[in-house]
Amino acid sequence: MVSTYMRRASFIFERFRGFWSEYKRSKRGLLGIIIIVFFGVVAVFAPLLSPYDALDPSYPGFYPAQQPRLAEKLSVPIWYKTVLGDETLSENFFVVDDNEFRSNDIFNQQWGSGHTPPQYSVSVEYSGTGGSHNDDGCVQITYKRQETEAAPTDGKVSVTLSKSFDYPHLTSPQSLWMHYSVSVQNRTPIPSLPLTAQINLVKGSESFKIIDWRNDLTSERTIGRWKHDRGVSEGFVGTIEEEIFTEAGVYTYEFVLTILDEGDEEIDLTIYVDNLQMIAYGKAFGILGTDANEKAPRDLFTMLLYGTRISFLVGLLTAFFGVLIGLTVGLVSGYVGGLVDEVLMRFADFLLVLPSLPLLIVLVIVLGPSIWNVIGVLIFMGWMGFSRTVRSMVLSLRERPFIESAKAAGAGTFYIIQRHIVPNVFAVVYITLATSVPGAILAEASLAWLGLGDVNVPSWGMMLYDFGRANIALVKSVGEYWFWVIPPGIAIATMAMAFILMGFSLDEILNPRLRQRR
Repeated sequence: MVSTYMRRASFIFERFRGFWSEYKRSKRGLLGIIIIVFFGVVAVFAPLLSPYDALDPSYPGFYPAQQPRLAEKLSVPIWYKTVLGDETLSENFFVVDDNEFRSNDIFNQQWGSGHTPPQYSVSVEYSGTGGSHNDDGCVQITYKRQETEAAPTDGKVSVTLSKSFDYPHLTSPQSLWMHYSVSVQNRTPIPSLPLTAQINLVKGSESFKIIDWRNDLTSERTIGRWKHDRGVSEGFVGTIEEEIFTEAGVYTYEFVLTILDEGDEEIDLTIYVDNLQMIAYGKAFGILGTDANEKAPRDLFTMLLYGTRISFLVGLLTAFFGVLIGLTVGLVSGYVGGLVDEVLMRFADFLLVLPSLPLLIVLVIVLGPSIWNVIGVLIFMGWMGFSRTVRSMVLSLRERPFIESAKAAGAGTFYIIQRHIVPNVFAVVYITLATSVPGAILAEASLAWLGLGDVNVPSWGMMLYDFGRANIALVKSVGEYWFWVIPPGIAIATMAMAFILMGFSLDEILNPRLRQRR
């Protein structure tokens, strides 16, 4: 038994080696395989090639539901600045290198209000865990005062975390995004002891107050997020960004936490500060820029990578099951004949005469724009032509002498189809599989472009649909935002071309009429 399987495996291997020796002589066939392998690698390793989510992207490392968006709005590719020499294009700028305080040298620390112990004591130190989000690090501020000791004369004890940074761009950012987290733990409950937090930006001798927050310590944790939306703010002549960032240079970011101690109770207060960050959003982002999604602009390069997965999924599943159904229907119809043949072929003819695109649209609308519904509809509409091809081949094969011999020997219908008919039609199966994939990919892209795609999956067709929808609102041309619409179009055409090249090469090798004798 083992030797039989070994001989069979050796026979299959030898046949494959002979096939490959013929296939590799075709340059276009090799080009098709190289392109398909490239897209396959991209599809498998897409999460490693881009750190962002394709549909709901954000920068990681912040509290849940508080992650910042990737860009303020539609952004051009980051290489525009170098290639086009446009120095006015600014990029996203992060003020804090380590907003999670994994190390203790991020900020310069200042504390106190002119008073020294024993009246009260304030200590600021880096904490490895404490009140941080992921136990990765935070700043611990401890304030202590005995009941018999005097409170600060001005009632305020402040702690300032400051960081100087070099803003490198010549133009102001589109908007500013700031985040902070304050957690109060291990404290004596004092309702009359509020905290205030203030964020300042200092340019030279000018100081701009951006955030002024107050908490009466009724909650254990406060997460703050602030985003200036390019409107006119109180105390600023224009927008905050234009008023502060007038030029490239050195600026200072200050986070000031103030304890308002106006009582006479004993105080033992521990405060954790974590996730301090300020992002200045620029006009350029990533390899291909971002789209104009209102909720959160999405990285087009990431969508292009993940779209490869959907194209492979739709193309391969549709081609495989469409060919499988067509093969089964063609074999049964051609070999059994009679009433079965009439029923199956008339049903196939009925579907063939229906207009494909309108029927696809109707079915997807009725079933819902799920990617699985799209695949199911494409399979349902993609087997008829192949079934007629198989049927015509079976009608010829069933009259051959070797089939008559098998019948005379007592072979059953299923045995004859499996052992004699299928091997003789399998060459056209390989070819049809390769050539059916491009049609399925284009059909899915067409449905998505018409707005019938699954919005929960990133596909190349959805990228084109999003562009068309945004283009109406923004009145922008393809020439201006080509980086949004051209890459998915090229990807669709390239993948379709690769499978077509492979199908042509298989046809030359497996089709006896086209096979080159050497």
